[in-house]
Amino acid sequence: MARQSEEDIVDLIRIVLSEHETYYNQKRMEFRRYSDAYDTEFWRNSKNRIDNDMIRVETSDCFAYVEGFIASLFSKHPAVVLAKDPAMTTGNPELAQVVANRFLFDKREHIENSSRLSLIYPSSFLKLSANDSDDMLEKVAVRAVPPWEVIVDADATSWDEQRFLAHIYYLTLPEAKAKFGNNKSWSPIPKEDYFATVEENMTVLGARQSVLPEDYLYIKIIEFYDMNYDQLYFWSPNLEDATQLLQAGVEIPIRTYDDSPLSPIVPMYYSKKPQKPLVGLSAVARLYDQFYEKNIMRTYWANSVRRNSRQAIYKKGVFDDEALAKITSGVDGAMIGVDSQSLEGLFKWVEQQPISFDFDRYLGSIERDINRGSISAPFTDGVVSGATATEIMAISQYSASEIGKMARERDAAIERIALVYLRIISDLVGGGEGQDGDEDFQEQTVTLEVDGNRRIISPKDLDAKFKIVALDQASTPLSETIKKQNLVELLPILQNLGVPMNKVKEEIIRLYDLPKSFLEDPPPPPPQEMPPQGLPQGMAEGMPPQGMPPQGMPQGLPPNLGL
Repeated sequence: MARQSEEDIVDLIRIVLSEHETYYNQKRMEFRRYSDAYDTEFWRNSKNRIDNDMIRVETSDCFAYVEGFIASLFSKHPAVVLAKDPAMTTGNPELAQVVANRFLFDKREHIENSSRLSLIYPSSFLKLSANDSDDMLEKVAVRAVPPWEVIVDADATSWDEQRFLAHIYYLTLPEAKAKFGNNKSWSPIPKEDYFATVEENMTVLGARQSVLPEDYLYIKIIEFYDMNYDQLYFWSPNLEDATQLLQAGVEIPIRTYDDSPLSPIVPMYYSKKPQKPLVGLSAVARLYDQFYEKNIMRTYWANSVRRNSRQAIYKKGVFDDEALAKITSGVDGAMIGVDSQSLEGLFKWVEQQPISFDFDRYLGSIERDINRGSISAPFTDGVVSGATATEIMAISQYSASEIGKMARERDAAIERIALVYLRIISDLVGGGEGQDGDEDFQEQTVTLEVDGNRRIISPKDLDAKFKIVALDQASTPLSETIKKQNLVELLPILQNLGVPMNKVKEEIIRLYDLPKSFLEDPPPPPPQEMPPQGLPQGMAEGMPPQGMPPQGMPQGLPPNLGL
């Protein structure tokens, strides 16, 4: 069911866009500080906070903090396991799993980048869209989207209960004309930099609009998903008649197996406000004050050290250049002559005040705050802490639990990416006919390269209600090492308990990431030839009798050498 009038639709889009932009305009400088801290550009926008003549020191703590999460969350490639609903007669979960995991493997970089954005800022998103490719499985692209480019229904209690959802992006003027027709009048703008001011963006427009070709002029597009009415709309504030939609609303094209609308936007939250589940919390924001203080204190420290360099005052006209050079050089036994009746007050070293002991204490407290806010203890980064094995185990378990909480959010995103991708691909393989119940839809097939093998894929292989579960790859380097050690120690116990050794072997190969070929049974040994009759056993082919070493081999070697 569509809305009553185009005017109502445009008014709704205008209102939610205005509220969204007002909120993120207020957050602009805050987010810029977080971005600068991650980029190790802390002082880029902080020059007014400290004397410009001072030497500025920047630390990489924020970068290490974020990348520590990324390293733990993506120690292995993202992947899913698929199972078919028992009530379904269609669907090949094995083939669909291979197809989904190939996509996830290829798009790991974008998923990781979305995670970085979600750690620096309150949230991020992944957008799946059409891609021009000869490979059917590559006809879907994905990219990470920052939070200020996605409008969410902040009053919703969950992602699937949203009344609306929108994506803000830019098309070049030729792209906009090709997509929405040449019969529209446009007012192009520069492609706005979120971290630039409105004045800066308008300056760019004034400098470029009259000289650049259309390929460098942009149109702002609002891709609006009305989930209540199952309609997709496109609108632009850069249309001269902005009271109109760019095109009439259409049914949201991506559908679940039960034909419910499914948006191509996938959320990536690692922390959320309890009272507003679709409003995220930045991980960097939690420790930004500590990063700020550490940069300040390290800057003061560096400048204090430089102030403690040798400085002296002397009476003008008494020392020539050669004498001053000897004094400042510190040459032992140097003889310096001066033309003065008295040596009193001619030369004096300037005494510098030592840095306060409170400085070290304060800097130490900052370091401890940063360590407490990080997911791993210092020893996991190669820092010797003096902790006992028990303490290390406890901290490792704590780190794993922290990662585990974040991994559940990561897994939810990975599962949704796989779902949206399979729904799009099943439609593409079927030529886009399955939505109308076309019986021929299930009879169409396409031959694709899947992991080096040619497979015949039909829409019925992918068009099914699958249970999609992400493989949990959450770990820390230390926890992985402990798992390996524990398994080695448990081997005798497992053997005594009667655990099949082939199962233990499978776990060892999985945990140590060894080749799967190690699971294959070894070839049978070649049949042994019988020695010629009349010769003692072991004398065939010049071998000595049993129990006698070959010539040239010392006697008394252990029998287990395998020689």
